[in-house]
Amino acid sequence: MDLPLFLYPSAAGLSFAAAAVAAGAPLFSDGLRTLRLNRLLSSMKESSLADTLSGFVHVQGEVSLESPLFSPLSGEPCAGFRLDVRGIGTPVMRAAEVYRPFRIGAEGVTARVHVTHARWDLAETATRDVTADEPLTQHLDALLASVPEALWLRRTGAKLRLTERALLVGTRCHVVGYARMGRAHDVVAETELARTGTDDAVVVASAAGASTEPELRIDSGEHLNFLLVSDHAPDPARLAIARARTAGVVLGPTLSLLGMLYFAHTADYLRSLGPR
Repeated sequence: MDLPLFLYPSAAGLSFAAAAVAAGAPLFSDGLRTLRLNRLLSSMKESSLADTLSGFVHVQGEVSLESPLFSPLSGEPCAGFRLDVRGIGTPVMRAAEVYRPFRIGAEGVTARVHVTHARWDLAETATRDVTADEPLTQHLDALLASVPEALWLRRTGAKLRLTERALLVGTRCHVVGYARMGRAHDVVAETELARTGTDDAVVVASAAGASTEPELRIDSGEHLNFLLVSDHAPDPARLAIARARTAGVVLGPTLSLLGMLYFAHTADYLRSLGPR
């Protein structure tokens, strides 16, 4: 019996099979991550930095900086900001963002927050309307220059509304992410002391001191890839990821299996043709 037409190997079929196999693993990984993350978010409770923390946590503390950064409108020191740029009377809206690692402290304990892949939820800290010919500070002008839509709006004479959302120094900050403990490294300082003899030799004296690096760090976690920085208490219901993405747990392996079955079928079909 002849095989149905769609079962005959073809270049298009092999391409689709390869794509199915390649897409299966990422879909499964994303679905599994969504399941884990939603389960953790639903049972999330705030912890204290003073506790020995490890794993997925929700903590809060007072913001301090590791490097100088100032918000573009209020001019206050901050750990990061988002500047929303909207053309008044137009549907155009874009944003410029600058975020840096920072620290939070509470009850004598400090944690370093690594902001890679972080989600920021900040309230407005300043708003300003600027006309097309209004002179701006160098900092603000450089930020707007990084937003092509803002440059175009200013050239057309449109009035801009700038909205700043910054995480200011000294504010209480909530962080939801993956915490891990680390040991402060000992820093060894070597000092050369000249001998008082006539051989011109030196004596090396070592002095050990503790590093200022905090023992607790919070990041997105390799397997969860989730980090939230907020200036107000987060709502777990709003943080939940769409349940539709959990379908990848089933869809991913199914696609990979179908792709591999197509490859196996192709191999059997070619073998059945025999040598010519």
